[in-house]
Amino acid sequence: MGLQCQLCWENIEKLTVSERQRHYDNHLEGRSSPQSGSNASRRSDSWFSKGKSKMIFVNREKEQDVFWHPAMQTPPPTNFIPGLIPVLKKALLKSHAKGTTTRAVLCYERAVYISRQMWDASWGCGYRNFLMSCAALMDQPYQPLYFPLLDQPVSPGIRNLQTWIEEAWKNGFDVEGRAQLQKLVNTNKWIGTSDICAAFLSRGIPAELVDFEVKDLKKGLTPLTNWIVRYFDKYSQRNPGSTINAALLGASPVQCARCMPLIVQDNKHSRMVIGYELTRTGAVSLLVFDPSRLPSKRLRTLALSEFSSTSSKASPSPFQGERRENEGASSSAPIDTTNQRMKMVHVDKNENISDTAWNGEVEEIQFIEKRERDDVEFIGAGRKGNASKVDKDIPLDEPSYSDVLKHFRWENRSLQKRHKYQILYFPLEEPLTKSEMRKRKILTSERIS
Repeated sequence: MGLQCQLCWENIEKLTVSERQRHYDNHLEGRSSPQSGSNASRRSDSWFSKGKSKMIFVNREKEQDVFWHPAMQTPPPTNFIPGLIPVLKKALLKSHAKGTTTRAVLCYERAVYISRQMWDASWGCGYRNFLMSCAALMDQPYQPLYFPLLDQPVSPGIRNLQTWIEEAWKNGFDVEGRAQLQKLVNTNKWIGTSDICAAFLSRGIPAELVDFEVKDLKKGLTPLTNWIVRYFDKYSQRNPGSTINAALLGASPVQCARCMPLIVQDNKHSRMVIGYELTRTGAVSLLVFDPSRLPSKRLRTLALSEFSSTSSKASPSPFQGERRENEGASSSAPIDTTNQRMKMVHVDKNENISDTAWNGEVEEIQFIEKRERDDVEFIGAGRKGNASKVDKDIPLDEPSYSDVLKHFRWENRSLQKRHKYQILYFPLEEPLTKSEMRKRKILTSERIS
């Protein structure tokens, strides 16, 4: 597809660095038609699509700190994309029909993807994951009392989250985090899942932390992934004990569960896990909203169309809907009474932040070294592939199901020998009482072994 302007989607691959600078300057100065040059050296990869922390124009964009959730009547901002979960569900169903995907479970279907922008590109992943969590929590109908707790007195936002966290410190939450960060408001400091957890707890929103460290190279990240699979299965209508029995009972192979997405953080980056996919080979792919990976214009258009059509039929209100029973992710691991903070390490400006993934072998789930290739379809000019594999039923302006899945799958064949991860999830329990909030001021975490 080539390098695209992230404001107007024009192909700027052939522009020189100075010409790209002028192109973005024209946008920021309010000119409607930025002029493109023709003579340039080629650059094959977009910083945005590859997740690089370096951005030439990062200081040129005006800071736009906005928030939006699906219950609002106004159109979503350009970096907010609702409707992606239904699009992903349809892609998984097509993959199932092709015999590649055995089953999949996704989170709450009105979850919103929110990308970083140029002004927060090198430090905003944790903040964007916070906003994605808020957008889902304020829209879900299972705990309607969450909405006023999150909306007042200070509504969600990137800078507002900094205020939330400092207010939480003043009220005695996360003393260790306060000692480490000291000042947060109006800074570009990275934050982690512990900081976000303290912010939610200080608002009375139940939130839980889970820690995992890779110690057994044979297992790799399999225990972590198994925990995530159990989390989504617990909230789905499926009996996870038997895929065959579920199929015989008529259960859909792809379900949207009544659960929130969860945040997974390592020492370089954090992502929002929105579900998982199990293939016929036993391989598991976690499906993620990555704030550093901007969906294509075609995928965004398709998602907005899907959201518009479903919203016109039925739109749940934050103050309406059934209550759900108190449930959390099942685990026999003991609760650690010490806050296991995860320090965010700044990535070298020339280093790619690649998608992290895992391999390993375990009775419950197996990971494979090579992905399935027989279901891959290629469409569009400039891409290698057999034209006969293109699905003729797909409109020319709509991405193929395999392209959709490729965007959301979290996979990489490089696994560090020792790597720490932390999960932040929301059990959708009743809002915390004052007494419960006092007990949660010292952050605790569950350990996965």
